[in-house]
Amino acid sequence: MEPTQTSAIVPLAVLQAVRTIDQQGPERILQFNEDLVPKRLGMNPTVMAQIERYRALALRNDVVGLEEVVQLFRLVGRRADAGLAFSQGGRLAARHALHQMPAAVRIAHKIGPQRVRHRLGLSAATRLAAKVFGATMSFEGEDGVVVVAHPVTTEATPEGVGCSFYAAAMAELLRSLTNFDGAMLHDVCMARGDECCRWHTGYNQGE
Repeated sequence: MEPTQTSAIVPLAVLQAVRTIDQQGPERILQFNEDLVPKRLGMNPTVMAQIERYRALALRNDVVGLEEVVQLFRLVGRRADAGLAFSQGGRLAARHALHQMPAAVRIAHKIGPQRVRHRLGLSAATRLAAKVFGATMSFEGEDGVVVVAHPVTTEATPEGVGCSFYAAAMAELLRSLTNFDGAMLHDVCMARGDECCRWHTGYNQGE
């Protein structure tokens, strides 16, 4: 059964990434035409209001309708810098997701022995991947595998550019919680006609 909702963290992070990108050179734009500034998506007052709305929902661990997020991904996917926006959004989303870890787990992960931190990190990353991103994360030997059966990007960015959101988010989760220092390899993709999106990585399970 396909999901009808997704964590508010997802649209929040994407809009925050777009805002950051679009705020990088407003002075230069103003030199030519100040009317162009509101037309940059990330600096539009409506977008600013949406960011605050999503932020409030995310603080409550709330969700938003999937169609709303699909429309947002579709809009961002039309940008020339869509890949950058989705990648930055994925990293931001992972950082937001980390705040959903129970306080006791965060403390144990910070001060525990390396072996304990490693196991707690794997467990926390797996839970957050499922809860926030609808992703199944598993480990087979030294390899980590992430599967997203119903990615938001399927309908919104059929050419696959939005998949970088998930790749960046999963990599950031693993870097923050484990000893992962590699890259996510997108070996199966719905944009290429596959039944799901899957990322594979050579994951070092060393102590």
